Amino acid sequence: MDKQLITLGAKIELARRRFFFYAQLKNPDFYRSDRKYLQELCDTLQWFLTSDKKILVLNMPPRHGKSYTASNFVEWALGRDNTLQVMIGSYNETLSTRFSKNVRDSISEAKADVYKPVYSDVFPATKIKRGDGAMNLWSLEGQQTSYLATSPTGTATGFGCRLMIIDDLIKNAEEAYNENVKEKHWDWFTNTMLSRGEGNYKIIVIMTRWASDDLAGKVLEYYPAEK
Repeated sequence: MDKQLITLGAKIELARRRFFFYAQLKNPDFYRSDRKYLQELCDTLQWFLTSDKKILVLNMPPRHGKSYTASNFVEWALGRDNTLQVMIGSYNETLSTRFSKNVRDSISEAKADVYKPVYSDVFPATKIKRGDGAMNLWSLEGQQTSYLATSPTGTATGFGCRLMIIDDLIKNAEEAYNENVKEKHWDWFTNTMLSRGEGNYKIIVIMTRWASDDLAGKVLEYYPAEK
């Protein structure tokens, strides 16, 4: 009887049920149990996915793992429902594509060590469709299109989503106080991104707050019931 494998099996089962345990399984050094804000962040994301709320605004300081956690959350959400269509909008194409690549590569990771957990241990039925693994647009097996990475200068034509994530559109304080930049972000969000939502779609806005009238502020004003 291999006690290490039994323990790993228990952790894998917990990771299927609770997002924080999935994140902890991937990176136990970062998602330590004493980092209560990470537990709260993970549990809030999981709650939102099954709640009747339409939009979630997450405001956190830089370097607190919000984008990393959002990336892990997309993996977990796709494992729980491989029919989910996800669209990510970031500051530019480089960042949104990097986000997309991290999710795709994690789902595709091959098992090399019996004691090292990989995505397929937790969600064996969720796989990248063969021949459809571009970095910014890809699908899961059995689905037409599962994931699109875009930005305010990119495109979302022809893609619909049920989970939309806006991840840190503001690069620095200079942009945060630039009225033209903030207005362009709002126009992109309302005219491009919102037109891509399908059915009872959900929106997650993740930002470091620099100004009260940034995208997060305007979203909260636009959706007062979500405050």
